[in-house]
Amino acid sequence: MILSHLKTFVRIIDAGSLTRAAEQLSLTQPAVTKQLAALEESFQTRLVIRQGRRLRLTPSGEVLYHYAKRILALVDQTYEAIAEIERPGQGEIDLGAVSTIAVFSLPKVLAIFTRNFPSLRVRVHIGEIQDTLDKVIRQDVAVGLVTVPIVHPQVDSVPLFQDPVRLVVSPEKAKKLPRELDLEELSHMEFISYQTPSRFRAFMDGVLEQHGIIPHVLMEFNSHDLVKSMVKVGLGVAFVPESVVAEDLANGSLETIAVKNLPPLARTTSLILAKDPPRSGGLMALLTTFFDHYQVEPRLWPPWYWETRAYEAALPWKAHQKESKERKP
Repeated sequence: MILSHLKTFVRIIDAGSLTRAAEQLSLTQPAVTKQLAALEESFQTRLVIRQGRRLRLTPSGEVLYHYAKRILALVDQTYEAIAEIERPGQGEIDLGAVSTIAVFSLPKVLAIFTRNFPSLRVRVHIGEIQDTLDKVIRQDVAVGLVTVPIVHPQVDSVPLFQDPVRLVVSPEKAKKLPRELDLEELSHMEFISYQTPSRFRAFMDGVLEQHGIIPHVLMEFNSHDLVKSMVKVGLGVAFVPESVVAEDLANGSLETIAVKNLPPLARTTSLILAKDPPRSGGLMALLTTFFDHYQVEPRLWPPWYWETRAYEAALPWKAHQKESKERKP
């Protein structure tokens, strides 16, 4: 069994047929069939069952497909790690993030990162929390950004910042409301809400239920922009993360209303990564950027990060800063 056989096997399954896999790999169909047969002989089991023009994985094939993708990903990471040694400060790094963070928080951090590490490229993969966690565990991405703390035996979770939750209304509606609502007044408000089963919707419904409030939901959306748009035209009120409406509050297109006897609400935006990830200059650069930007306390860093923090002094932008200082008269 050689790596090219595993690559061919994964391509067969992803393409859905031997013919398409052969075309994508620029091989003949007999060559692809021969490599599949070699794998089945190596493992002494059937891996694929042909059903007409379709292919179906056997249980053994499912296992091999799962591990083959991991093996090939690790091979790619090995090449990238060695390339970093030959070309310091260059390369690519994959980052996963939920949409809220990707749209409203990530751009500022990536602006700092690209300014300090212009030769390192970041590929951002947007998905739900579970999808981002799965990618981190499989090491499809080096780092994940989620809106809740994650507790998982294969993952380190580092809290970055608290994102307060605000009750927002249109400026016109704010003029007709008291500076502080009591819980009874809140219970009579019409809400613009996020669609179930979003985690944020579940979080807010749980908090309000604890205080005896069953919100009257007028409209539901799966988009921050649509929730904000409906509130801006005065159709209702909404609980939203502050990071989502920071710009709207600053320019006056939305206003916040306090609620008496409702405790301060916030979500913890966290960075997650595998317990023992492949160490690379790119990963250290990305983590250092996040930890410095959000002033993460050293006691919250992953244990292995302590051991490799000394590498920071050798990073391209640190070395460049050192050279600049030395050149000054």
